[in-house]
Amino acid sequence: MRKGRVFFALILIAIFIYFIYNYTPFIKGNSISISVDSPKEYFSSNKPIIVYISDKYSGIKSIIVKLISMNTEIELYKKTFPDQFIKKFDINFKANKIVPQGKATFLVEVKDYSKNNYFNGFTKQISFPVIVDTTPPKVILLSGVGRVAIGGTSLAVFYAKDKNLKSVYLGVSHDGVIDKFKAFNATGLFDNKHVYVSFFTYPMSKLKNYSTNIYALDKAGNLTVVHVPIYYSSWKIKKSRINITDSFIRNKVFAIMERENIPKKETLLGDFLYVNRVERARDTKIIRQICSNSVDKMLWKGRFLQLKDSEVTATFNEERFYYYKGKLVDIKFHKGYDLASVQNAKVGASNNGIVAFEGYLGVYGNAMIIDHGFGVFSLYGHLQNFLVKKGEYVRKGQIIAITDTTGLAEGDHLHFDIIIDGHYVNPIEWWDPRWIKTHILEVLNDSKTRLSLVNQ
Repeated sequence: MRKGRVFFALILIAIFIYFIYNYTPFIKGNSISISVDSPKEYFSSNKPIIVYISDKYSGIKSIIVKLISMNTEIELYKKTFPDQFIKKFDINFKANKIVPQGKATFLVEVKDYSKNNYFNGFTKQISFPVIVDTTPPKVILLSGVGRVAIGGTSLAVFYAKDKNLKSVYLGVSHDGVIDKFKAFNATGLFDNKHVYVSFFTYPMSKLKNYSTNIYALDKAGNLTVVHVPIYYSSWKIKKSRINITDSFIRNKVFAIMERENIPKKETLLGDFLYVNRVERARDTKIIRQICSNSVDKMLWKGRFLQLKDSEVTATFNEERFYYYKGKLVDIKFHKGYDLASVQNAKVGASNNGIVAFEGYLGVYGNAMIIDHGFGVFSLYGHLQNFLVKKGEYVRKGQIIAITDTTGLAEGDHLHFDIIIDGHYVNPIEWWDPRWIKTHILEVLNDSKTRLSLVNQ
């Protein structure tokens, strides 16, 4: 009799434990998980709402997404699941509803089929404040139709306004990529905090399917794209042959490899190709990084100066064919001008600016880079030594260095580049006062006239 009672008690305990485990929230609690990827701080009907929902133990019963604004609940999404076995569901949609601008609360409510809450199922909510902004930035092109020679420079001036503006830039599309050029605030030039300038270039392209646009994005994800009409033309590409000798490799290439602790290859040709390809690409990457940070002022004035009494020995985008023992081994495009004067010639700053870099730079040898503002830089390569330091302000014509044969220079000369936001452009334009007047100064003046109409 006693054994029967004990057995019956054990059965009751087992039933009790089973009930506690399966029908109360004490052991298996609310396992609903809600993760909101978008929106965050800002909400826009133009940007997708992305929410990840899962339930570890039970199936999802319903999902409601709401926006609470001005004491009004606006239902953005609602779904009920008749199938009790869906434990994971992702939401990705655009609201496409008109909602009041300003402060609001974003809310997600999920219910499941759980029996662990006394057969009532669990409910979970996640809510947080957002700022509703469905108005894209206002963008007006001020500079009109632009002109650029491939590899040359052009200037776009535009008005961009949004109280929640996040980013604005100019993009040049070609060959399936977009080259981004910074938009610099030009308050100092226009006395208006909503005006921006972007210097840009059309790089050499296989397809020549260029497209130029201004992209303005606000913090809510609203994007405005304004097309910039551009007429472009081409330069005639000069070709040159360069014969690489064993002596050149041992004297010039080995010096770079030793300086950079690069192990020698199996052949002299392998050494040359490594430096001409890998080291040159590394130098270009470093230069682009240096030239990615520019002051938002136009420090330069008037045309840029060429090395005094110099002769041009190589031009921009000159296609160089490298031969070794009569065999073509490499092809590269020369990205600047080579200027020859007297041995150890004094190098003057091409224009006013701030020294952004002075030091050793691989194939350029001892080099200096000057920031002229608004993304415009000048580079001086194959120098002997430096007469100014990084961070110093220099004036046009001020002697900053001495020429030499450092880097891959076989003879004493200056390698000179103009770089726009990390992209090499043709220096010959910047040496021309008429080009400066027509393509920059007049563009700025015309933009001021158009701005006066915007302000009316």
